[in-house]
Amino acid sequence: MRRALRQLRRFRRDHPRATIAIALGFVLFLGLGWTVLTLSGTAKDLREAEAQAREMRSALVRGDAQGAREALRAYQQATDAAASRTSGPTWWVFEHTPVLGDDAEGVAAVAEVLRDLGRDGLPPVMDAADQVSAQTFKPTAHVFPLEAVAALEEPARRSERAFDAASARLDDVDASGFIGPVETRFAALRALVDDARGTLGSTYRAARLMPVLLGQDQPRNYLLVLQNNAESRSSGGLPGSLSLVRASRGKVEIVDQRDMASLGASERPILPLTSEERALFGEILGTAGVDATLTPDFPRASELIRARWQQVTGQRVDGVMYVDPVAVSYLLATLGPVPVPGYPAVGAKDVVARVENQVYALIPTTQGQSDYQDAVAKGVFDVFANGGGSAPDLIRGLASGVQEGRVRMHFFDPAAQAEIAGTRIAGEFVGRDPGHPEVGVYVNDAGPTKMQYYLRQSGSLFSRGCTGGRQTLGVSLTFENATPPNADELPDTITGEFFPGNRTDPGQQLLVVYVSSPVGGEVVEMSVDGQRVDNPPVTTYAGRSVASVGVLLDPGRTQTVDVVLRSGEGQEGNPRLEMSPGAMPGSSNATVRSSCTVR
Repeated sequence: MRRALRQLRRFRRDHPRATIAIALGFVLFLGLGWTVLTLSGTAKDLREAEAQAREMRSALVRGDAQGAREALRAYQQATDAAASRTSGPTWWVFEHTPVLGDDAEGVAAVAEVLRDLGRDGLPPVMDAADQVSAQTFKPTAHVFPLEAVAALEEPARRSERAFDAASARLDDVDASGFIGPVETRFAALRALVDDARGTLGSTYRAARLMPVLLGQDQPRNYLLVLQNNAESRSSGGLPGSLSLVRASRGKVEIVDQRDMASLGASERPILPLTSEERALFGEILGTAGVDATLTPDFPRASELIRARWQQVTGQRVDGVMYVDPVAVSYLLATLGPVPVPGYPAVGAKDVVARVENQVYALIPTTQGQSDYQDAVAKGVFDVFANGGGSAPDLIRGLASGVQEGRVRMHFFDPAAQAEIAGTRIAGEFVGRDPGHPEVGVYVNDAGPTKMQYYLRQSGSLFSRGCTGGRQTLGVSLTFENATPPNADELPDTITGEFFPGNRTDPGQQLLVVYVSSPVGGEVVEMSVDGQRVDNPPVTTYAGRSVASVGVLLDPGRTQTVDVVLRSGEGQEGNPRLEMSPGAMPGSSNATVRSSCTVR
């Protein structure tokens, strides 16, 4: 041993540079090893946090409060460890390393956000999970448990604030320099946080609103409007069956049903129309109840529908709720087949065909058709109000309906309406997010017919460029008339052949399509089947330029419409397309990437 030490000292004396190099190499080796351990440990912690978050969500959905609490503890341990690893000196070096520094900062931000959510955002949800679950929102024997619903308000509010802070923290991170895998995971986390914010916000609003809306203090009346997509309107479909739902101390029941057509028309608009409404939709918007949804603005349509109902029936209306047969099919997927007194049961697979198409072929009278649609609406309502179906599945079905524009509501209580204003379910023509341009595509039958059961429509939006804070947007639309070969054998109740003022031959579809620019924007050009339309009709509605085009489709014919628009100033966020829902499941509604943020 002594000999070895003497040799080592002699080597250090004779080769000083080599000695320094070896020492530095050893330090570098230790540093590299610590770096690898830190990186691998952080990645492992974040993967564990993701797995436990998914387990928490699954446990909450199935009502397993204990399982959710155990997953939360494991999540907290993983995120605390990840945040600790990404706040030390080793990580500081990573953050100041060329090329990968941005990614290290992003990972540190993610770890911090996840840790804070584990401390502040998720515990209130767990505290409430012992007493409440998705089942809390379900009625039993037509009665909602208002006290249990109200108990959700405070924990949902606390969690929502934590997720708001998390979203703001993520918004402060510049992800433009991230490498592919880090960018992908970061975008996924941001989407999950935003999704959770939306869910918590909806829960908070529901817990605060439901007791009031369900008549805790006084009875409330709501019109449930079943829209018929077989005759397109900007809102999705003609307002057909109307059901007056009375809510009193949590109990809900249908107390009256009528068909919109039975309320009649008036020589003068039921409410004064603006000059913009007259120019775009005509007097018929206010004179015919079935045309109240020509406007894509659900608050305005609700005013017109309420005014007509109250004038004819004398019954007060506190709010209007809209669904269509496709949304009903989403609910029937969990409710199961629903008995319809006097008719065969309806289920998820056949309710759209029955209500929008077969009823006109099988039932010869207008009154009989209305009675059937009323019976379907009441049958589905009664099964739902009696607690049928899985609450999580019902919520998912309703959420799909909201996303596709098939479920909307409006309240005439200003405080209640303020709670949903700016959200998708409110269906406002002018949104509340001025930085994100919104393009609208609204389809209306001009036959009039019930032929849009055979319409296949799709739309896509893309941002073509960004100049001076304004985006150039392109919209591409496709309309196909999928009428069967025996179109001439369809009953006139579908083709509209003998309806006064009909403008189509049997099997044809005549549409009026409105394409609206973002607020403060403009319509640049339009083409149909590749041929440019010179000077297309353009008017202004609520600060948005609206171009209109007629589309005449023979059986089997497809037509395309392309429109170029420009957004308003400062609208650099991701653009969104909103399109009238059709008779088939699915939707073209989508948010696309802004060209202003592409680097």
